[in-house]
Amino acid sequence: MSAIDVLWLPGELASVRAGARTTVVIDVIRATTSITTALAAGAERVIPALTVVAAREAAARTEGSLLCGEREGVPPPGFDLGNAPGEFDRATVAGRTLVFTTTNGTAAVEAVRDAGAVRLGCFRNVGAVARAVAGDAARGGCGVSILCAGRRGRVSMDDAWCAGHLVTRFVQTVGGATLTDGARAAQALSAELGPPTAVGLARTAAGRALRAIGRADDLRACATVDDLTAVPVWRDGALVLPRAARVGRRTCDGG
Repeated sequence: MSAIDVLWLPGELASVRAGARTTVVIDVIRATTSITTALAAGAERVIPALTVVAAREAAARTEGSLLCGEREGVPPPGFDLGNAPGEFDRATVAGRTLVFTTTNGTAAVEAVRDAGAVRLGCFRNVGAVARAVAGDAARGGCGVSILCAGRRGRVSMDDAWCAGHLVTRFVQTVGGATLTDGARAAQALSAELGPPTAVGLARTAAGRALRAIGRADDLRACATVDDLTAVPVWRDGALVLPRAARVGRRTCDGG
């Protein structure tokens, strides 16, 4: 593995050549936490959509799907589910296709869909993501970019906090890795903040916004560490579990 990089905002993608790199998308509060939770609970696949209109259209084309997501933190009218991790239990989502749109997270996924490999990360699966990336490296990957979704075009402390924890796990799991300044900065931030807690996340801008709409309880799931082994990956226009994905050998020259 050549380098571990952290992109603090999607806007940094313009200066990065994704190529054969693995890209890990993080939107801790709440999209990547909720999507990981849903797939761990048995959802068949999650189709991200950029807009509410696009989500409604995709759901109409997909028989038996559940329309999920949020705008301003709450589900738009007519949606089946919102963006709260606790909504995605096995009884509700097992075997179902979810069409998902959120303010920040699904846009970040769409922005990197053509990268060498795309995975979703959050605190709940941080160890599993590190192990998956080690596997990518063994198959010829050329490094990892951790993309923070941010919030309304601004840096999001919760995403950078999680990114720093991932950097530390990667260093422990993958030998010979080097860190960019972005990765070192995220690692330093996470070391300063320590293990995630619901109280700590509640102090972030995204956490305060959730508290304002009465969804502070969601932060407990977002702050939970390593209780899931599911690592969502991008395949054929949807996010699925790794067992359903086939990631072939990539070269550093590849696009």
